[in-house]
Amino acid sequence: MSVLAPLIPLKPLRGTSIMRNDAVGQSTLQKITPGNPIDGTVNKFGKNVLHVDTTLIARSVFPVLEELQVHYDSRAEVGREHGKTLAKQFDQALFIQAIRAGQLTANTFGLTSAGHLGATQVTLSNGADVSDPALLYQAIVDLLTGMRLKDVDPVMEGVIIGLTPTDFATLSMAELLINSDYITADGTNVPGMALKAHGVKVVQSNNFVGGQVISGSLMQSSYNSYDGDYTKVAAVAFAPKALMAAETIPVTTEVFWDQLSKNWFVDAYRAYSATANVASYAGVILKP
Repeated sequence: MSVLAPLIPLKPLRGTSIMRNDAVGQSTLQKITPGNPIDGTVNKFGKNVLHVDTTLIARSVFPVLEELQVHYDSRAEVGREHGKTLAKQFDQALFIQAIRAGQLTANTFGLTSAGHLGATQVTLSNGADVSDPALLYQAIVDLLTGMRLKDVDPVMEGVIIGLTPTDFATLSMAELLINSDYITADGTNVPGMALKAHGVKVVQSNNFVGGQVISGSLMQSSYNSYDGDYTKVAAVAFAPKALMAAETIPVTTEVFWDQLSKNWFVDAYRAYSATANVASYAGVILKP
C-alpha cells in the first residue's frame, strides 16, 4: 500500500542507532605549467547524521470468546489493516522529510563550496494556480529546471514528484501525464505515471502532507523533526539521494496467544527514520 517504499531504499542499521554520511568540498581544477610547482588545495569535509530512535507498533487484541464466535479469521484481516496503517505512516514520514529537504536554502553538511548547494523553491503567483493545469505544469517545469541548473539530472537521478490526488487529476485531465515504468537502483520495475516531455515520475497520495500542519508525530524526538507547518507546500520533487533513510527493525509481524489473559495478540512493528541529505536533489512548489 506504500507508494514510496518501492522507490526509496532503506539502509539496514545494525549495532548502532546512528547513521553517518560524509561529504567533501569541491576540488579546484588547475593546469600544469612546465617549470612551475603545482599548488595544493584543501578540501573541506562535512557530515550529516541520522538517528533511528523510535519503534512503531500496531497491536490488536482478541478475547478468547470473540475468537471462537466469529466466522472468519479476524486475525488475518487485522494483520492486513496493520500493513495499511504502517504504509500510510511510512509515506507521510518520507514526504515530510522530502519537503524539509526541499525547503533548505543551504546544504546539510555545513559546506559553503561550490557543488554543495541548497534546494530549489518555486513560489506560485496565486494559491489557486494549482487548479490550473498549465500553471501547475509550468511551476513543475520551473522546479525541474532549477534542479538542472544545479547539475541534477532529474531523469538519471530518479527524481519523484509528489502531490495530492486532486492536483494529480488536474494534470492527468489535461493530458500532461503519460504511462511510464520507473526502474529503481536495484532494478525493480515500478509502473506509474510520468510528466509529459520530461519523463519524471509523478506520484499521487493521500499521504502527501502538503497543505497540512503536522503536530504530535510519533516520529518526533530530540533528534528527529517531523512536526511542522506544510500548508504552503503544493508539490515536492526529490531524488532518493535527497534523503538519508535507514531501518533497524524491518516490518515484523507476530500473532501470539497469551495464556494469562486468555487473549490473542496481533502485532506489526518496525523501527526506521529519515532525514534530509543532499539538498540540491530536492525542491518544493510553494503557495504564496
